[in-house]
Amino acid sequence: MSMRNRIKKSVAAANSKNAVREMQLLLDSRFDAESLSPAIKDHEKYRALMDVIQTASERNLSVAELESNVRQLGEEAWELTQDIIKAVS
Repeated sequence: MSMRNRIKKSVAAANSKNAVREMQLLLDSRFDAESLSPAIKDHEKYRALMDVIQTASERNLSVAELESNVRQLGEEAWELTQDIIKAVS
């Protein structure tokens, strides 16, 4: 395996671990919605995203299932998820 491929593989593995940690943070967090900025709470995808997170938590879904469900909401929902993670971490 070339050095370039090893680096790409290492970066992909690190990104995957970070994504798992971030999704787990959402599942484990009982964050106060009031602490989120209006830009987050007023986003058109916010309610749908919160429903997906709540359902995942109630059903004890895996991180991969949560990520898949969030991604089904679209790229904006995924970006909003990243904003929420930054706000609660």
